[in-house]
Amino acid sequence: MALAGCSSSSGSRTDPAVTPTAASNAGLGDAPASSASSASSAPSASPVASPQVVTEAAFVSPSRNIGCYLSVDGARCDLAKKNWSAGPAPADCELDWGFGVAVGKTGQANFTCAGDTVLGANDILEYGQALRAGDFRCDSGSAGMRCENEASGHGFTVAKERYDFF
Repeated sequence: MALAGCSSSSGSRTDPAVTPTAASNAGLGDAPASSASSASSAPSASPVASPQVVTEAAFVSPSRNIGCYLSVDGARCDLAKKNWSAGPAPADCELDWGFGVAVGKTGQANFTCAGDTVLGANDILEYGQALRAGDFRCDSGSAGMRCENEASGHGFTVAKERYDFF
């Protein structure tokens, strides 16, 4: 699965003044590290019990509003409906901006600039369940989806009402 690319690294949950940074989402959101950090009050989709280990997985939340793709290279989640904005797209983003977030092997989580989507999978990751592929883990919770690169500690929590990068 190839993901097109550009991204921004704002850690805000509302319309931020985004400072765009180009990225090549070829590795599900590999992007330069950001100096921005966020104060987190996003929904806590806290890690749950032992995750099921996979090499890759495409899945949706029980509400089907969040669709994700997880692999040993990263994690990406897109939203069908959201009540927040990613801010203005970077100049080099000629595709759909800010409908998803991703975290890769390096750098912080970022918004996606993509001409595809990871919504539409048939498998549901039930609330309280988790998957792991390599260093990447996604946990499904009623308050949102939380995905993290456990090696770097970077990741995101995303929900209809808000997002958070850490």
